[in-house]
Amino acid sequence: MRPVVPPLLLPLLLALTACGAPATAARSAGASAAPASALTPVPAPMRTESGSECSPAPSRKLNVKLLRQTTFDYDPLNSPEELAAKMPLVVAGTVKDFLPGPVVEEGIPGDRTHHVLMPVRVTERFKGRSAAVVYVKFFQGGIWKKQTPVHSVADFRRGVPKGTRVLLFVSQNTREEWPTIKDRAALPAGTPIYTTHPQGALLGSGLKVIGGMEEINPASRWADPCGLDGIVTRLRAAGYRGGP
Repeated sequence: MRPVVPPLLLPLLLALTACGAPATAARSAGASAAPASALTPVPAPMRTESGSECSPAPSRKLNVKLLRQTTFDYDPLNSPEELAAKMPLVVAGTVKDFLPGPVVEEGIPGDRTHHVLMPVRVTERFKGRSAAVVYVKFFQGGIWKKQTPVHSVADFRRGVPKGTRVLLFVSQNTREEWPTIKDRAALPAGTPIYTTHPQGALLGSGLKVIGGMEEINPASRWADPCGLDGIVTRLRAAGYRGGP
């Protein structure tokens, strides 16, 4: 028995046959269309400004709110390259830990300010000299009536865990403006303590750059399609090649 071709498909069958296609091709007219996923174009890979493809970077969940407890009055710079020109030390590395830092008395007797220290293992220097580990100071936050900090060192560790990639634009804290009441870190004598420019602590998560102390405008030169690696590439291109 010969199959009966529906009237609506007959013109299509005749047209396909005239073009040399087998008659069985007409059956595809009633078949379901290809899945949408098969037709979705593959997104183009992210690239640096020079055109090279971005390298994969580890992504991790970061919470920098405790690094942003200080308000700054300053003239912001337009790019990491501009900041590198102004700061004496520019390094990349990974966070080792957070430690209890110095407690200072600011003017009024009994008015004490607590800090934490973020040790960073240096993996590359772009400008200046430093030890293999640099210690960066951050405000720990408010205190309870018994001089106990509201935010613990463990809170900082949870927000920015060990191994987080960072790019730092820092200067050495050569002299405390206020007397140190307690040195909780007990580092070896002469160990430099550094402070960052308000825009000078950049953290990396995947291909995203996160401002440690100030929010980053994703449309600005402080962001990069290739994340921290992209900014590092730009610093090298600008002549900052201090070495490991």
